[in-house]
Order: sequence, then structure tokens, then C-alpha cells
Amino acid sequence: MKKNKVRDVKAQNNKAIIEFIKKVSQKYDPDPDHGKQVAQLALTIFDELRGVHGYGTGERQLLEIASRLHDIGWSRVVAGKHHKQSWDMIMRLDIPGLNDQRRLLCALIARYHTKALPDAAKHRRFAGLDVAQRKLVEWLAGILRVADGLDCRHNDLIKQLQCKVGGKIVRIHLQSSGNCQREIERARAKQELLLKKLERTIEYRC
Repeated sequence: MKKNKVRDVKAQNNKAIIEFIKKVSQKYDPDPDHGKQVAQLALTIFDELRGVHGYGTGERQLLEIASRLHDIGWSRVVAGKHHKQSWDMIMRLDIPGLNDQRRLLCALIARYHTKALPDAAKHRRFAGLDVAQRKLVEWLAGILRVADGLDCRHNDLIKQLQCKVGGKIVRIHLQSSGNCQREIERARAKQELLLKKLERTIEYRC
């Protein structure tokens, strides 16, 4: 198969996946626009930090799926542990083009968007991954947590962001439609996992 045909097949597969997760989000997420905004922020952070984490389009796709579906668990609970419900629901989805292992990774990334951090000593599913897969889940969940914090009020306040990577610090420049100090505070509260992977401090500028 020629390279351009391979690209066309991959593009079609990705389009089918995105259309599927949009439908799932619309059906189960009480605020699907929040999932869309978080996905946009998370993917921008992923792209801006590509020189640090070194991942490519396949990993980016996992992040997009997990970001769009991270809150679908709210359809099952009134308060608390929605992240675990999101995990369970993603594990039950027949996402086109994803094998069982990639679906598991998506579910884990979504599960760790809030509350406890990944811990192989306590979490059986995470412990069952190999070292490279654990590293990937930590990276993508770390990015998702910060992106989720940056839309903590579900109001699309952050319009654009840019990351500047230095030797000891990553500066995240935010463009917003209003005062975004609350979003920055929430992102800081959720940045521990990303700090661990970056091995740098993070500074937010608005």
C-alpha cells in the first residue's frame, strides 16, 4: 500500500474514532462542552511539550479520547468517584479502531484525571502495565489533570495557551477572556503528576 493511501486509512480511522467518542460524550457527559475544551487544552499542552515527552500521534489520540470521555462517569453518580465510573464505562465501550490494550490505557488516563495518582502498589490494573505503559499513563494523565484544572469552572475561559520549556522551569502562557486566577490555582492543585514527569517547576502566566 502506498504511503498516501496509508495516511488516508489512518485519517479515516481517526475520524471514525472521534465521531464515536463525540456521540458517547453527548450521551453520557452532563457537560460535553467541558470535555471538548479540556481535550483542546490537553492536546495543546501535549504538542507544546513534545520535545520533552517524545510521544507521537498514537499517544496523542489516546489523550484526546480520554480527555473527551473523562467525565462520562457523572452520568452514574451524584457526587464522588465519577472518575472510577468513567474508567468502567470506557472499558465497556467498543471504540472503533482500538484494541483492548489501547482501550485500557484510555480508561486509566481518564481514571487518573482527578483524585489519587497512579500507584502500582495499590492499583491492580496500573500495576499490570509494563514500565513503558505506566510512564505513558502518567504523562498523559498528568497533562489531563492540568487541562481539567484550567477549565475548572466549565466556562471556556482559557482561549489559548503556549508552553515555554527551560532548563528548570516550564512557563505556561495563558490567553483568557477574563480573570483566570481561579483556573491557575486549580491547575496548580492538580499539577503534581505532571511535575513529576517534567522534572521541572511550572509557572503560569495570564
